[in-house]
Amino acid sequence: MKVGLIRIVSICVINFMLNYLLLFPLDLIQYITTPDLKMFSLVGIIVSGTTALATLLFYKLVDGKQIRTLGFQFKRKDLLFSICSIVLTVFIVFIVSMVASNLGVVSAKWNMGVFIEPSFYLLFIMVFVSWFVAAFYEEVLFRGYFVANLKFLSNKKLFLMTSIIFMVFHIFRGLDPISIVVLMLMSCVMLNIYLKSGSLLPCIFAHLIFNFSTSHLVGSSEIAILKFDGDLGLFNLIIIVLYMMITILLTKVFYGKESSIIVNNAKVLS
Repeated sequence: MKVGLIRIVSICVINFMLNYLLLFPLDLIQYITTPDLKMFSLVGIIVSGTTALATLLFYKLVDGKQIRTLGFQFKRKDLLFSICSIVLTVFIVFIVSMVASNLGVVSAKWNMGVFIEPSFYLLFIMVFVSWFVAAFYEEVLFRGYFVANLKFLSNKKLFLMTSIIFMVFHIFRGLDPISIVVLMLMSCVMLNIYLKSGSLLPCIFAHLIFNFSTSHLVGSSEIAILKFDGDLGLFNLIIIVLYMMITILLTKVFYGKESSIIVNNAKVLS
């Protein structure tokens, strides 16, 4: 068994156990879907922050490499990609949700009153930071660390293996056939950004804004700008498909066809 694969198995076991211990024996899993945004944010930061720290320390102490080599540069191209990703993702989520409301799937209305509530801004920042830490952890582990240790695989095998493990790690939130496919495809989209850009930061922002928009900027959340109760149903899938299409297009526009990180006996970021 190759050293890289042994390290992947080891870090997966460590992270899986940390997630389990934090969510179940400490009973923090009850706050993953709680409407109490302060607790949701604090628990999210604690769980994701702990596992992110464990992954970075493992990379530095076991792999013996500098953390910066995972790819934390933020060039002008990365900044522009991130801004476009944030703006277009929010636009897609709002537009599709409004269409669903017009068709009677949900009854949505703009909740502009939140902007005059002082508590809105604190909650907004807390939730945003929580999703940032979660995206940071997942991108560091499933893109950064995995690519660093699986460079002996072909691109196809790399995409397949990372997407499968990414999907399995979401088992604590429940999995069904549709979520399995969605998670694996999302993993491929994020990995594509990383391989093309060579940086984790555009992946983190693209990942963050999708989760933040679909979970809290619309729906029944206390900080939702477009407020509604219920489920978008099929329109959730439409949002996901449009998001992936736009993200793939942005990746191609900003980073072209060539990869900054090439696996399988070629130049790899190190």
